[in-house]
Amino acid sequence: MAMATIVVSITVVMGVRPVSDPSPWLHLKIGDFLLHGGRFGLPDPWAPFASSQYVPTEWLPAVIGQEMHEAFGLPGIAWMRCAGILGLLSALVWSARRSADTGTAVLVSLVALVGAYDGLTERPQLVGFVFLAVAVGAWWRTALDVKPRWWLVPMTWLWACFHGLWIVGVALGLVIITGLLLDRRLTRAAATRLLAIPMLSLVAAGLTPLGPRLLLSPFAVGKNASEFVGEWQATSVHNPYALVTLAMLGLIILTWVRLGRRPQWWAIGLLLTGVGATLATTRTIAVGAVIAAPLLAQEIQLYRGRPVVATTRRSRSAWAALILTALVVAAPLSAFRAQDPVAVPQRLRPQLSLIPPGTVVLAEGDISGWLFWAEPAVRPVLDPRIEIYSPAHVRAFVSAMAAGPGWRQFVDRTRARYALVGSDSPIATALVERAGWSQIGKDAGLVLLRAR
Repeated sequence: MAMATIVVSITVVMGVRPVSDPSPWLHLKIGDFLLHGGRFGLPDPWAPFASSQYVPTEWLPAVIGQEMHEAFGLPGIAWMRCAGILGLLSALVWSARRSADTGTAVLVSLVALVGAYDGLTERPQLVGFVFLAVAVGAWWRTALDVKPRWWLVPMTWLWACFHGLWIVGVALGLVIITGLLLDRRLTRAAATRLLAIPMLSLVAAGLTPLGPRLLLSPFAVGKNASEFVGEWQATSVHNPYALVTLAMLGLIILTWVRLGRRPQWWAIGLLLTGVGATLATTRTIAVGAVIAAPLLAQEIQLYRGRPVVATTRRSRSAWAALILTALVVAAPLSAFRAQDPVAVPQRLRPQLSLIPPGTVVLAEGDISGWLFWAEPAVRPVLDPRIEIYSPAHVRAFVSAMAAGPGWRQFVDRTRARYALVGSDSPIATALVERAGWSQIGKDAGLVLLRAR
């Protein structure tokens, strides 16, 4: 209990901090838009240069987040983030507890949180990681007893209303089933029953309020994001969170080698999936950490040579009481620490409010989400919904922000009259020194410029 209390306390410290991620502002705007009967289509209601219809794949957390913001402001959003991290910790412990005792499961889950930390922001993907940890734990239990967990199908329906990671849950099911077939543990009837779960999960995802178009949305987002968004590109070898996650996966391989034990194919499949997710993109390092948690917990338990003691109702009740207490404590802490956002130009709002409605603004890609929320009447040339823009438009935007060839033609073509860009960025220098734009104000490392 002391160990669990320490780990939960560390988790609360990790979760209670000011709102700093650029994405929540866009989700709050989307939630407000949907709550007031808005619908996305072409032309896009906010983006004059969009070429594809936006599919609000994260509509449910956007609506919930907006309702929370209406009731409690930014501290409510910060509290939701802390609740999500505590939920992820609980799901990781549940996932690992099947093959390890409580102390090992709790400690390994904390390490997994560290590996996933870069993704533990106030974004809908945090809830996606919670669902993923539950899916890993469910398929782990299926690998042990070969029993189908049919409740994964309705869970996938709900998961698909929160975040696109639901597709990873389906893929994990196929990995486990393939491993069990290679281990020759499945009869034809058992394999058919298990395969029905990922197939029905796909059907369930297609039956959400967004309909079948949701099934193709992960590919639509990745098409542009993989080329232009840093977190969608290959993981850097210097990323500290990737190093933590790879260390977890490396320890698993080391124990396999040192103990001379041949793991089952389904476990090898999980390991390879975790390694692939960690190395594929910065955004999916957290996926690797979630997958690694039960594998590492099991190997540590085997290395210690102690039998796993089953959980009791008393221990489960104690954990629930501990998490509930942490959520209660997090509320006043969030109110104290998260009243004001960081990394957004709050002091420029009076100047921004004077911009005529419908004016096109050349804004940094990350800050444009906040601009949508703070000044909904303006029109950024690009926003975080990168999948709705043509690759040619995004390339031209990237080149213009670097003051590369054709930057002035891009500004003229988009008819941008204002710019909210980095104070020391190449485009800020070019607009002032070569185009004669004037500075209106500066805040949070950004400068607001106006064309003369």
